[in-house]
Amino acid sequence: MSCVITKKQTVLGNRPYIATFFLFLLVALVACTKGKEEPSVSVPADCQQFLDRYFDAWKSKDIATLQALSFYLSPADRSRFPEGSLELWRESKNKLVVENFEQVTRNFGDFKGYNVLRVKTTTISPQDQLAANTIGSGIHTELVCKARFSKKHDAHVGLHLIKETEGSQYIVAAWNFQAEP
Repeated sequence: MSCVITKKQTVLGNRPYIATFFLFLLVALVACTKGKEEPSVSVPADCQQFLDRYFDAWKSKDIATLQALSFYLSPADRSRFPEGSLELWRESKNKLVVENFEQVTRNFGDFKGYNVLRVKTTTISPQDQLAANTIGSGIHTELVCKARFSKKHDAHVGLHLIKETEGSQYIVAAWNFQAEP
């Protein structure tokens, strides 16, 4: 009978060690997965330069740069504007950039950083008239970025960038911010 009691004491005596081991394992797993970011995506060099400039403007709250980099208007669309109305369009789009920046900052806090999750580039030639007339000819790059903000809210930022020729600069044709699921 003393043998049975000894075994029970041994099993009971190991419980704190087993619990400590599982607690250590749980902490190690959480620590290892907490710092992991999504794998980086290969982004064309000129597009990466644009993203750095765009997000640096967000971080430094440089509204003028955000306004300059936002809202593409194709040459065909520009030619359709009546004389003098292009400036009104610029004023309204600049006002929209300010409103959007203020809303995102209010909801998410100050911008801290980003990484690119997905990127897809498509070239639309002027010969593809339907697509060219709808969204413009040129190089279209669609990205999804994970952005980090000060209010500990992460967001997925969808950007549709366009540049008219290989040598021209990217500009934001459309974007959206959505709280991370």
